[in-house]
Amino acid sequence: MRVAILTDIHEDIVSLRKALKMIELEKCDQVICLGDILGYPYLRGSYEKSRNVSECISLIRSNCSLVVAGNHDIFHLRKLPEYADGFRFPHDWYEMPPGMKSAISGGKVWNYSDDCPVSLNDTELEFMNSLPEFAVLEAGERRILFSHSLFPNFTGYVSEKNGSERAHSAHFGFMEKSGCVLSVCGHMHIEGLGVSYDLQESFLPRLFKGFRYLPYGRRRLRSLRCCVTIPALADNSQVNGFAVFDSDDFSINALSLNANRQVVL
Repeated sequence: MRVAILTDIHEDIVSLRKALKMIELEKCDQVICLGDILGYPYLRGSYEKSRNVSECISLIRSNCSLVVAGNHDIFHLRKLPEYADGFRFPHDWYEMPPGMKSAISGGKVWNYSDDCPVSLNDTELEFMNSLPEFAVLEAGERRILFSHSLFPNFTGYVSEKNGSERAHSAHFGFMEKSGCVLSVCGHMHIEGLGVSYDLQESFLPRLFKGFRYLPYGRRRLRSLRCCVTIPALADNSQVNGFAVFDSDDFSINALSLNANRQVVL
């Protein structure tokens, strides 16, 4: 099974179209989206004139077999996340001014001050509201966990650092209980891949706590409980891209849209 994985689209329809064309060439069996379809960051984005949230949602709906929610999706839907790392959101959270939110959360919750407003029709709202915070895929004899961020903060709405040892320990504990050998997430907008192995199963995490960051390219994964974070699709002044997981040889390939631009133009 070959699975293409997209994350952090942030309304970038140009990059999404390019990625889907490249995925056709990769002959993938299915496409998975790890959230943050919504949320154009006007302070960091460079595609305000071309962004198109409605077309992004339409292409994700028609091409992806599995989609989970990200923190920007949750924010623009004015929902409270089910998994929030123990933080209890007041019921009137979205009616509070930013200063009060920051005081109550101790600065642990993003304020999304640089996101442009989002307008969705009823069909789009129904689809976005239906997205789970995580999903598990059966790939042969392996179970794979897909989420935007790490347990117990699957959407990334609470600003726990994904590189922290505490976050990885809790996430691997959830994976073990769920019978998952691999987890794939986004949220971090890295250039390439981040790979982390369970401390209980490998000596490597003692040397490289949290994610070990690797450049774009294909990596064979060890047969141990493993978590991988992939690049963002949105073109926010970074080398953006997506990933392809191959269950036959247990490998993941981070593909850059920038390096492969000649293929899709």
